[in-house]
Amino acid sequence: MRRVLGVSILLTLIIGPTVPPHGVRALAQQQAGCCKVRDALSSRNWRPNGLSLQNCTKLNEKRDGDNVFQPTGLVWWDKQCS
Repeated sequence: MRRVLGVSILLTLIIGPTVPPHGVRALAQQQAGCCKVRDALSSRNWRPNGLSLQNCTKLNEKRDGDNVFQPTGLVWWDKQCS
């Protein structure tokens, strides 16, 4: 019994630090939302275009070159996606 407990503790100490603290959940939270675009800077109407975060970021780099998470240009990643 002591041997099993000792091995269990040893494995926990060895394997435990290799597991990321937030895992897949943090990645999912980071990518939650949708890509939105508008026709002109003066427009207040944003429409979703169905792009992934990676493709939305690429489109933002081509069109605006600003922070994709801020609704300042023509392309924006809306984390709330409302």
